[in-house]
Amino acid sequence: MLIVQCDFDGTITMDNLGTAIKEAFGPDNWQELEAEYESGKLTAEQNTIRQFGLMDATQDDIEEFVKGDVVVRFSFDEFVGHCEGEGIRLAIVSSGIRPYVDAILELVLFQKLEVHAAEAEFTPNGIQVKYIGPSGESLESGFKAAWTDHFKAEGYTVIYVGDGLSDLEAAKKADHVIARSGLATEMERLDLPFKPFDHFEDVGEWVQEIHTNLADS
Repeated sequence: MLIVQCDFDGTITMDNLGTAIKEAFGPDNWQELEAEYESGKLTAEQNTIRQFGLMDATQDDIEEFVKGDVVVRFSFDEFVGHCEGEGIRLAIVSSGIRPYVDAILELVLFQKLEVHAAEAEFTPNGIQVKYIGPSGESLESGFKAAWTDHFKAEGYTVIYVGDGLSDLEAAKKADHVIARSGLATEMERLDLPFKPFDHFEDVGEWVQEIHTNLADS
């Protein structure tokens, strides 16, 4: 059994929408807060929980903002069709919050895809974010990697597709990695194997090669 575990921000979308939301709705010092995450003082989950908790924005604000700003990476729609046709499970696992991920997928007519992302409650005191793992546990670290472990425990060969630092822990656990940008840089630095991509035509070719090799083995 084969599954593609795919990041969302900067992977399916051309830009990181979480960062754009922080810039638009976050506190004036959001970049200082972001630097603490980038220096390793916070996990990706802790960073999102803290920064979104400081935002004065409604769900409509967030959804309308991302719909006006999003560009989906080339050939994602063909890749979804390829996975469906070949019987390959596709799961989006994102450090972003579920409302904006769902809003984008609905906009591009893929609202039925499997998605695992942070739950968000919009309150007068900020956006309260929770990461719920595969067993229903609340997490403040390792969200993506927990899902990788879960898929492997179910018997799947995991292909990980991602672009950033928050993908590294999960990528290390995956059977195959397709990477770009910051994730590719980290994989190279650690001398770990991966396949590069610019768009989803590349991803589809690598996935099909892996799928064929598994079928022949």
